Amino acid sequence: MKNMHQCILCIGSNYRAETYMGMAEMLLNQRFPSIRWGKTVKTLPEGTTCPTPYLNRAARLDTNWDADTLRHYFKSIEKACGRTSLSKQTGIIPLDIDLLMIDNTVLKPEDMQKHYVRQALEGLEEK
Repeated sequence: MKNMHQCILCIGSNYRAETYMGMAEMLLNQRFPSIRWGKTVKTLPEGTTCPTPYLNRAARLDTNWDADTLRHYFKSIEKACGRTSLSKQTGIIPLDIDLLMIDNTVLKPEDMQKHYVRQALEGLEEK
């Protein structure tokens, strides 16, 4: 049996956010039935000139998948929701799924310092 990993992820969207985040949550709930979601937070964009607010939500899950397998799966969900290579350049993000931590290893330390991530993580801890 493969080792189980504890993971924290954050999803976000600033374009048809309720639709695309709902789709991502449905797919992630199906794949990882024990996933635990924090509350959805509305935040202003950071590091972009696009003024459109984001919806963000953090989740905690347990899986035997490694980080690369998780990232690949997350990218497939992003693409299914309309994410393209131009999305970041235009500031229109249908869906972004970031694997922030696996076990006790922070994979995206710069993201962990962003205000919207901290807000989403606070919402996760409250549940």
